[in-house]
Amino acid sequence: MHPQQRHAAARQIAVWARGAGLLRRGRRLAAYMPTGSECSTWPLMLAAQHHGCRVYLPIVPKRGRKLSFVRFDEHAVWQLGAYNIPEPRHAEHCKPRALDVVFVPLVGVDGQLRRLGQGGGYYDTTFHFRRARRHWRRPLLVGIAFDCQRIDTLPADRWDLGLDLLITESGLHRRPV
Repeated sequence: MHPQQRHAAARQIAVWARGAGLLRRGRRLAAYMPTGSECSTWPLMLAAQHHGCRVYLPIVPKRGRKLSFVRFDEHAVWQLGAYNIPEPRHAEHCKPRALDVVFVPLVGVDGQLRRLGQGGGYYDTTFHFRRARRHWRRPLLVGIAFDCQRIDTLPADRWDLGLDLLITESGLHRRPV
C-alpha cells in the first residue's frame, strides 16, 4: 500500500473505533507500537487520549512470553526494547486482566477472526486467562488490520486466541455466529 493509503486507513480505523464505543472516557486501552508493515495505531492512540482513555503499551519481557503494559502519555520516557521496538517507561502499569480493550497487531486474519501474528505467542500467552471465562470476556481483543490482510482461512492451534472484533479501513468485522 502507498504510504498515503496506509495513513488514511489508520485514521479511518480510529474513526470506526470511536463509532463502535471503544474509546469511552475512563477506559483502559492497550495498543501497540507499529513496526514493519503493521497498521499504525498512532491515530487510534491519540483519539483515545483525546476522549479520556488511559492508553497502555506492551513491554516485551526479557524472559518468558507474558507482556506487561505501561502507560503511554506525555510523562513516558522512551527506550528501545526487545526486537528494537520503542517502549515507554512510566511509573503507571496496568495488569492484563484490568484492561478493557486491547488493540492487537496481526499479519493476517480470517473470517472466523483467527489471527496470525509474528509468531512469538506473546498475546496468546498474556491473555490465556480468557479461555477459562464463559461469559465475561474482558479485555475485548480487537484486531487492527488493512483489508488486504484478510484471508479466507487460517490454521489454528488449541492455544491460539481468536479476536472478538476486527477493525479495518472498511469497517467493523465480527466473528460469524
